[in-house]
Amino acid sequence: MLAVSACVVAVPLAAAGPATAADSGATVKSTVKVIASGLKNPRDVTALADGSLLVAESGEGLPGCPVGQVCLGKTGAVYKVKGSWQGRVVTGLPSFGPGAAPGAAVQALGPAAVLPDPNGGYLVLNSGGFDSNGRAALGPEAKTLGTLTRTRDGSVVADYVDHETQLNPDGREPYSNPWKVLRSGSAYLATDAGANTVLRTAGGTTTTEFVLPTNENDRDGVPTGIARAADGTTYVAGLGVYAGQSRIYKVGPQGPELWVTGLTNVVDLAVAPNGDLIALTYTPGYLEDPPQPSKVLKIDPVTKAVTEIPTGDRLIMGTGLDVNRDGKVFIVNNARGTSGELLSLTY
Repeated sequence: MLAVSACVVAVPLAAAGPATAADSGATVKSTVKVIASGLKNPRDVTALADGSLLVAESGEGLPGCPVGQVCLGKTGAVYKVKGSWQGRVVTGLPSFGPGAAPGAAVQALGPAAVLPDPNGGYLVLNSGGFDSNGRAALGPEAKTLGTLTRTRDGSVVADYVDHETQLNPDGREPYSNPWKVLRSGSAYLATDAGANTVLRTAGGTTTTEFVLPTNENDRDGVPTGIARAADGTTYVAGLGVYAGQSRIYKVGPQGPELWVTGLTNVVDLAVAPNGDLIALTYTPGYLEDPPQPSKVLKIDPVTKAVTEIPTGDRLIMGTGLDVNRDGKVFIVNNARGTSGELLSLTY
């Protein structure tokens, strides 16, 4: 499959497509450092105003789960870095996945993103990968999978699996897999990569903000990253799965407006202090194994110029990123297995 160019320019949407790498003429220098290691299926990072970082760990399912079976465990966690201290501040969250052979990477689904709870503790977005019946089949301990949940009391703020099962907004097979969450005033916006929807939760009620448009050949758009700029502009990424089919939308009064095209496998977005949109790609070939290096791109909000921030091919299976007030980028790396990392990227 075709990889994203090292440095491309997204031309206006009416044009045929992205320009070539030589057209931007930009040169970027960067430094990558390891902040934390030994993370278990990490998924996303949130940079807080006080300089601390929160990482959602999907865990390792149930240790000892037999090969060929899917087991539910309580190994999901919230990992925190604050100054020189780091460690898990919440443990025992639901985590499920298939049993792995000795020496194989343990793959699990569980906590996918985390935000501080204004009332204390944390708000954890839990991934899914099923409808309500599929969740119920995992047993009562799985009830918070596919939800946004408070850690201080275990209460459910939003049940995205239930919303998808009952309403199925895109009209396809009911399937929910929440991916990212963003605070929007007193409400929360979440992308559901399985349901192809962006959802809003406010006052205890969850509604469909919009369904992400399909791509070529009626393929699902697969919403992943979501970010908001200082001026209130909201951006949403569509994974697209196949090379060149990932898109970034600018959310306007009428819903998502196509903004940048021609990218590949964008899994997360963040806005830098200078207004640049920072995008993380999972791999140039989503269906390839082993996966190829992830990329970090910066996108000018005015010209839409897309420039790769070099990482020396250091990123493999990057799934989440955020940017702090100083413009430093933090990336969840090596997200499959129990040797995940949290990296910092300066440029």
